[in-house]
Amino acid sequence: MTLQVPLALLSCYLIFLMYRDNAGENILIGVGLILASSVIIVLSAFLMMLVAGSPALRLAMMAGVTFGSMWLARASKLGEPAGLLGFIIVFILSAYDYTGMPELVLRALTWIWMVVFVPMVLLAILGVFAGRSPYRLVQKRLHERLLVSARLLDLEGGALDEADRLLQEGNVAGENHLRMARFLGQVSKEEHDHLAHRLSASFQLVAAAQSTAEVGAHEPQLSQILYHISQGEAVKIPQGSGPALRAIRAYIEPSEEIIPSLKSEDKEPFLNHDAFKNPAHIRFSLKVLLAVFITYSLYTSIGLFDIHTAMVTCFVVALSTSGDTLQKSTLRIIGCLVGVAMGVFSVYFVVPHLGDPGHLFLLIATGSLISGWVATGSYRVQYAGFQMALAFFICVLPSSPFNFGPNYDLADAGYRIIGILVGIVTIGIIFSSLWPERSGVTRRLKTDQALDSMAKVLRGSGDLETVYRHISAAKHADEVIKFEWPRPAGEAYLSGSQRLSVTLNLVRLIPLISTASAVPLAAALTAASRHERSNLTEASAGNDVVLRRALALAITLHEEGEEE
Repeated sequence: MTLQVPLALLSCYLIFLMYRDNAGENILIGVGLILASSVIIVLSAFLMMLVAGSPALRLAMMAGVTFGSMWLARASKLGEPAGLLGFIIVFILSAYDYTGMPELVLRALTWIWMVVFVPMVLLAILGVFAGRSPYRLVQKRLHERLLVSARLLDLEGGALDEADRLLQEGNVAGENHLRMARFLGQVSKEEHDHLAHRLSASFQLVAAAQSTAEVGAHEPQLSQILYHISQGEAVKIPQGSGPALRAIRAYIEPSEEIIPSLKSEDKEPFLNHDAFKNPAHIRFSLKVLLAVFITYSLYTSIGLFDIHTAMVTCFVVALSTSGDTLQKSTLRIIGCLVGVAMGVFSVYFVVPHLGDPGHLFLLIATGSLISGWVATGSYRVQYAGFQMALAFFICVLPSSPFNFGPNYDLADAGYRIIGILVGIVTIGIIFSSLWPERSGVTRRLKTDQALDSMAKVLRGSGDLETVYRHISAAKHADEVIKFEWPRPAGEAYLSGSQRLSVTLNLVRLIPLISTASAVPLAAALTAASRHERSNLTEASAGNDVVLRRALALAITLHEEGEEE
């Protein structure tokens, strides 16, 4: 505001939206977004000059960008950022309806660059001087895994839920922090490889400790060893060949024969393998396109650009399944209402008493702190925190590019809320009635993939992290089913949930089952993943109690009916 850069609320929200938990990503995002915004603004200016004189051509361009960006969001490795980039271009093209003068739009684009440049420079500077060390985050993750494993192996047991959380998180976040540590020069190439191996070994350690605790075979001696390792003390590893002991030995003395290290995956292609084969990608893009143009036509036909958040909502809440989309929509509504309540209270009871810019700074900091606390919570509520921040900034900071200082007019906030509700209703109806992609289907698919991956682990050709990644996706789908319209039938919902629960119980036993004795179980899991019948019996397990228990769970899987 001192520099009179317009739209301070967007600058504040960009920092809130783009901030990550480590310095490396904040630096890369800050620099990268400045470069990306430069390219997008130049491209948007070119497109504006190309289509400004022809409304039909401009609408066709908006439709093409919407469809193409949402298709890339589904069918390429770009993911959701592709939809965000498409939204920015479409929104800039639609701004011509509001101004009616291409020259004003082009001039506004230069200011938009400043709106992005200032906060992203601050974000990068924050990463350099006060960012969280990604190396320390890797060490923290390893320390947590050691402590959870120690608690699992202790006589008192416990920590099973924490182990599930750590295993379903996988190594993706840890590997990313490790890459950032290498990017910042915090670790050498040798240290990077050593820590990468420890990440993999610690994952296997948690899985092995959880399996041991699951069958009640606690090992307090190993628990004490893990406590000492977590404190950085030298320990002597006893002789033995149990899964937990092998994992501890691999953590201390990395060896390819004991546990495979993290392998650099083959470079993934830009487009998914089913990009041109799966009709769901095209249907998804068409549904978003329909929602965008319905909302766009609504607010342009009534001449009320202030509710343009209806179109914005269609872009930001559109996800693969109707359950995901409606869950995100619910969080958007709740977050907006809470943020508006905070903003209204501030405008009526706090803003009139502000005496200098420092007071406004404290007000913004307080609202950001509350919203940030929600946004850094569970993924079930994170998006609500982002919407709280946005709604709060809209209320407290001026939305007009010509005003600087605190906001006193709440009309803008009211229009934005109306727009959000219109957008949510529109996209909710479309995603629930037109080619609906049910979360139950995703749950069944991911559960089947988890079973198939377990069979590969038992045959010695797979890894547990892939199994847990599929289980995590299936559990998420199971949670968002309740947001769908109409709700799935009771039997279908319970059957799918039971199948997922049995799969989770089964994977806890996998580290205790040797490859040599797991041939019938692997075959049964492959059949279960294909929903085929199997002649499996518990008798084939012999005297192996763990294998017998796993076979009983596999038989339960075959007895569960298929989801609708």
